[in-house]
Amino acid sequence: MMSKPQPQPRRQSFKMLPSEYEPGLKPLLECDGAWEGPPQIGTHLGPPEPDIEHCSILPEPCLRPGLPGSLAAEAWSRGRWLVGLLILQSNSSFVLSGYSDLLERHLVVTLFLTMLVGAGGNAGNQSAIKVIRGLATGALRPTLGMLRATLARQAIVGLLLASGLASAGWVRVYLTAGDPRHASAIALSLLLIVNTSVLVGTALPFALARLGVDPANAGTSIQVVMDVMGVLITCACCRLVLDQLAGVLRHAPPHP
Repeated sequence: MMSKPQPQPRRQSFKMLPSEYEPGLKPLLECDGAWEGPPQIGTHLGPPEPDIEHCSILPEPCLRPGLPGSLAAEAWSRGRWLVGLLILQSNSSFVLSGYSDLLERHLVVTLFLTMLVGAGGNAGNQSAIKVIRGLATGALRPTLGMLRATLARQAIVGLLLASGLASAGWVRVYLTAGDPRHASAIALSLLLIVNTSVLVGTALPFALARLGVDPANAGTSIQVVMDVMGVLITCACCRLVLDQLAGVLRHAPPHP
């Protein structure tokens, strides 16, 4: 009797996304001679092989999910990064303590502080994910020229997003507080936060890739970075508009 041929196990592969910037570029990641895509980003098309794949772009082997070693390595890799972000995010308390007098006089600023830093983190995360996807599929390369081109494109997008969000934020604050000064101060803060966040979120994956760090870490990092920067920008803008500019207008001589 002829033995039935044994079915070949399906390889773990990932769906490629179309190139948006340079369709002719080839992907960056090569596993066993054929690009399959990074394990943390791709779409699984089949169960993984029982052995361990070694990918040329990664410093460590792509361990099969479920192995005890892979779980501990993943927890250690992610945990140390999260601890660093935790320490960085705690710096926002120093910023708040430095502007405690401002926040006591203008309580409305604290009411919308989470809205401001949240908008910055969301906008920056969108840009970071867009770049991470481009680096994973090969549509983008971690080069200085590609960084400049991507930043130029995202700067225009960021300006459009910031203008729209600042307008919506002004209306939201005015309906709540009924004071155009507070609405203008918070809207200006939102304009600067969103613009900054889009540019930082675009540049961060490039920087991590150049340093040999997984660019996927930019997704969590941009949230923390913009938490700290958002608090700083908000407090500085509100002090400028509500204290310094208001004081100048208050002491200005009346028109004849």
